[in-house]
Amino acid sequence: MKTLVVNNQKGGVGKTMLAVHAAWFLAEGGARVLFIDLDPQANASSTLAAFRVGESAQLFFGPTPKIAADAGLHLLAGGPGLDNVDAHLSQAVAAFRDNLAGLAGGFDYAVLDTPPTWSGRNYAALMVATSLLAPIDLETYALQGVKQLLAQKATVERVARQGRPIDFMGLLPSRFQSQSPRQRESLATLLRQEGLRIMFPGYGVVTQRQGYAEALDLRAPVWTIRKTAAQEAGREIRKVLATIKARLDTVPA
Repeated sequence: MKTLVVNNQKGGVGKTMLAVHAAWFLAEGGARVLFIDLDPQANASSTLAAFRVGESAQLFFGPTPKIAADAGLHLLAGGPGLDNVDAHLSQAVAAFRDNLAGLAGGFDYAVLDTPPTWSGRNYAALMVATSLLAPIDLETYALQGVKQLLAQKATVERVARQGRPIDFMGLLPSRFQSQSPRQRESLATLLRQEGLRIMFPGYGVVTQRQGYAEALDLRAPVWTIRKTAAQEAGREIRKVLATIKARLDTVPA
């Protein structure tokens, strides 16, 4: 099972939108996809409510959950109870690791949406990650969250993974406002500063489009909505998701 973690230590960067569309895209071809919502706000769980299985993500930090792994998308929903995980962190993180390992043979992919602030759930997600993707906005403090995330990634690799690296797919500029001179300059600055850390150097962004918000409201992939704006968004994000899938498929589980 390949495990994609979508994370950034800053809210409002399009993290959940990207995570749920990645899950929809991976499940399209009949793959078995497990979506774990580790955010107590549970926005992804609201969007993917039709795919919820009996267990919640909170229970995944305890006794072994039972999940039928047939084709399609399966949601372990988030909720306020996830805030209690840090109270028993060492046991909870170990249980999460063992539970995910126990399901690895039953799923092709897992997609993990994470909280925008550092917690035991972020630590657990990085501990089991095959690949990490960091959507990033183009505002003043964007890189601060990225620097924190990369430092935490290095800590988890050293302490919890015995040096086993996480495949860092890169930074994905998100919610880009193409008509804004300030945002265009911010993107140029980001490319100069970060270079190879950018997922699609020089050209690949997820733009700010109404179609993405509408897709989340309708609880459906943006490419299934027939409006012109949504179809444009669908073409844009499917190119990004195809690259993500190809990268996941080449990295050892």
